[in-house]
Amino acid sequence: MPILAISEWTSFFGRFHPLLVHLPIGFLIIASVFEILKITGRISVSQDIIRVVLFISAVSGTFACIAGYFLSLEGGYNEEMLEEHKMQGIWLAVFCWVAWLAKNTWLNERVGINKILYAPALVISLILMMVAGHHGGNLTHGETYLTDNTPQPFRAWLGMPEKTEKESDGLADKPKIQNINEAMVYQDIIQPIFKQKCEQCHNANKMKGDLRIDEIDLFKKGGKHGAIFEANNVEGSEFIKRILLPESDDDHMPPKGKTQITENELELMKWWIEQGAPFDKKVSQVQISDPIKPILLSLGGASGGSSASGGVKQDKFNIEEKLLSESVDAISDNSVADLKKSGALILPFAQNNNFIEISYINNSKLSDNESSIITKATDQTLWLRLSDTQITDKTLADVAKLTNLTRLHLEQTKITDNGLSQLSALKNLEYLNLIGTKISDSGIRQLASLKNLKKLYVWKTEVTPKGAEELKKNIPGISIDLGMTEQQIAEFLKAKPNETSDDVYKKK
Repeated sequence: MPILAISEWTSFFGRFHPLLVHLPIGFLIIASVFEILKITGRISVSQDIIRVVLFISAVSGTFACIAGYFLSLEGGYNEEMLEEHKMQGIWLAVFCWVAWLAKNTWLNERVGINKILYAPALVISLILMMVAGHHGGNLTHGETYLTDNTPQPFRAWLGMPEKTEKESDGLADKPKIQNINEAMVYQDIIQPIFKQKCEQCHNANKMKGDLRIDEIDLFKKGGKHGAIFEANNVEGSEFIKRILLPESDDDHMPPKGKTQITENELELMKWWIEQGAPFDKKVSQVQISDPIKPILLSLGGASGGSSASGGVKQDKFNIEEKLLSESVDAISDNSVADLKKSGALILPFAQNNNFIEISYINNSKLSDNESSIITKATDQTLWLRLSDTQITDKTLADVAKLTNLTRLHLEQTKITDNGLSQLSALKNLEYLNLIGTKISDSGIRQLASLKNLKKLYVWKTEVTPKGAEELKKNIPGISIDLGMTEQQIAEFLKAKPNETSDDVYKKK
C-alpha cells in the first residue's frame, strides 16, 4: 500500500509537468526582453522587477524539474532522449538560479560577480530552454513534430526534402485507396488507423507500456504484458478489449481526450484479426463479409473496377468520373480551417484536382446549428459523410447546395421523409445511404427525380420491397439494398430462435 500511494502521488504531481514547464519559459523571455529594451534605451526597468522575474523563473524551473522526474517514473519514453531532456532541464534550473544570484544586490555588493556571471547565465538559460523544449516536444510528439510543416523556402535552405503536393495542400490525412482489392490489408487499411490514433504514445521515443507499434516486429512482440492481439481471436486480443472499455476507464485506449477509434475502424480491426491478422495479404486474398464491404468501399478511390473472386466489387460511377476529369478552384485555407474546427476530416481524391470528401466520422455531436459550415466547399465536395451525427431535416437544405455531390452518407441520423424532398437539387448524386433512419416508401418516392442515383441503402428503415420496386420503375438501373425482408428474418429466426432481429441485421 505505501508503494501504491507513492506511485499515485508521483503520478499525480508528474502530470503537472507540461503546465509548470511553461512558467520558466515565459519569465525567462520576459527578463531577456526587459534587458534588451533597457540596453537599447527604449524603457527604464527597475532592477527589482527583473530580480523578481528571474526568481519566479528559477523557482518554477525547479518545480518543473521535480514534476518532470515524477512523470518520467511512469516509463514509456526513449531512455537516451529522456536522460538528455532531464539533464537539460536540471541545468536550465541551475542557470536560472545563477542568473538570479548574479542579479542579487546583496551578493553583488560583496562579491561583485554581476558582470562576470549574469549575462552568460541568462544567455545559457535561454539556449537550454530552447534545446530542452525541443527534446520535450520530441518525447511527446515525435522527432519531426516541429519540422513537419516547415515552409518550402526554409526547407530548401535547410536541405530538407521538398514537400509533396499532398503534404502541401493541408487537406488530407491520407489519400483514397484507388484499388481496394489490391490494397494490403495491414499496410494500407489497418496500419493508418494505428498511426493516427495510437502511434503518438507507442513509438521509438515514447513507449507507453513498453509497447511500440511503429514497426511490425515490435508490434507483434507486444508490451510489458505480452502480445496485444491474437490472430483469429477477437475476444482474446488485448487492444480490442482496451478500445471497448468505457472512455472514463484508465485502461481505455486511446486515452480520454485523444481522438477515439470510430465504429468503422473498430470493425476493420476486428475483421483483420478474424482473418488471421495478416501482414502480407491483399484484400482480394482474404474473406470479406457483407458488413465489411461497404466500409472497405468507403476507403476506396472514385475509380471503378471489379475484383477477383471473393473480392469487393467497386461500382462504376460515371458522373463522378466525369466530374473528376474537370477542374474546380481549390477550397480556401480559411474554409479548410473552419471546417476542421467543426470536427470535419477533409480528404482529397487525387493530387491533380481539388475535389474533396468531407467526413464527420470523428464528430458525432454535429448538429443543425453547425452544419451550414459544409457550404464553404459547395463546388469541391464530391462525397459527404454525416452518418451517426445529430443532424435533422434542416441540415439537408445545406446539403442540397453541394451541387457536385455524388455520394451522401446519412445513415443513423434523425432525417425523415419530409427532408428528402430537399435533395432533388443533387442531380449528380449516384450513391445514397439511409440505413437506420425513419425513411419510408413515401420518402424514397421523392427521390424519383434523381435519375443518376445508382446505389440506395435502406436497411433498418420503413421502406418496403413494394416501395423499392416503385422507385426502380422511375430510376432504371438503380440498386436498392433493403437488407433482409421480414419474411427472411422470420425464416432465419425459426432456424436460430435465440437471435434477435438486430442480430440478424448485424450479420447482414
